[in-house]
Amino acid sequence: MDLTASHALVTGANQGIGLGFVEVLLGRGIAKVYAAARNPATLEDLVGLDPARVVGLELDITSAEQRLAAARRAPDVDLLINNAGIAGSGRGEERRFLAASNMDDARLVMETDFWAPAEMCRLFVPPMVSRGRGQVINIVSIGALFCTPEYATYSAAKAAFGMMTQGLRIELNGSGVGVAGVFTGGVATRMSANNPNTLVSPEAHANEVLDAVAAGEVDIFAGARAGELRDAVRADPMAFEAQLTERFNTNRLE
Repeated sequence: MDLTASHALVTGANQGIGLGFVEVLLGRGIAKVYAAARNPATLEDLVGLDPARVVGLELDITSAEQRLAAARRAPDVDLLINNAGIAGSGRGEERRFLAASNMDDARLVMETDFWAPAEMCRLFVPPMVSRGRGQVINIVSIGALFCTPEYATYSAAKAAFGMMTQGLRIELNGSGVGVAGVFTGGVATRMSANNPNTLVSPEAHANEVLDAVAAGEVDIFAGARAGELRDAVRADPMAFEAQLTERFNTNRLE
């Protein structure tokens, strides 16, 4: 799509992957970008980069009222980047299914990482269909392909998000609206602060994704080790699960 004539909306735009997308879109000549975040005060510097093209948007994606308000304020969106999400509780046991004290945190993760982006698509995609053009980019996670035991509820929500992305793409076939799912690997963000592996920058990730979309890819493996992990899972799923189990058991004993 021609970014110089496009209007994008990026959720979770105030930091990390979302911020990287906004900055790269500006560099690529986007006509307008709605930068959305729960706290609009965190968007002031971002809007200041180019007030003529960056519109700050208050948006807690789990709020039906705020989603609707965003759709009314940004009716011209033809590039929707569903990026906002959460990893879950800061307490590891609350991110598991049996060890958790209850399922409240799991429900919040599912609401944020699956239901909310689905609702965003339901609001922003129909106008794209009516215009016969548009693009959805769903930032899923490589963790959708396997269950990371330390973040089990996150993996479950992202797996659902991945299936939603595929279902949406099939439903929109022939509509002129493209749907890409991004199975993101290692990116240097606040969420990955304790990751000892080599990571790519949010800007490098955004460039990789946008290049892949421009090339017509629909399942995109961007970020450090994304393709490597995909290939390992596909080659021998049970061997991969055994490695996850061994790591989990080792960490529990340490």
